Amino acid sequence: MALISHRECHIVNMKNDDLNRFVAEMKTFLEEEKIPEDYSINIYKDAVACCGYFPIGVFVEIQGPEKQPIEDLDLKMYSKIIELCERDNVEYHECSPLEVTKLVK
Repeated sequence: MALISHRECHIVNMKNDDLNRFVAEMKTFLEEEKIPEDYSINIYKDAVACCGYFPIGVFVEIQGPEKQPIEDLDLKMYSKIIELCERDNVEYHECSPLEVTKLVK
């Protein structure tokens, strides 16, 4: 059974270019980590478009066959997000709870 997780982190007052750099740093971190073969991690820039374009944070998605490794990988990603925010003195407003569900294709 394939599972997928979702976590959204809102980051306050970050410009689009800064958020692009933030996502790029997260992707570099992923390349350095040992991700189990049956798992994949995607990180996306999250934005809204209403009377303009506003970047609001990042969205992390993890796919794999078992829940515990997904939770462990998510914790690494979440910790890295907090680390980068603290390093750059950026306020992270809210990170939603981790949601793990069956992957429907």
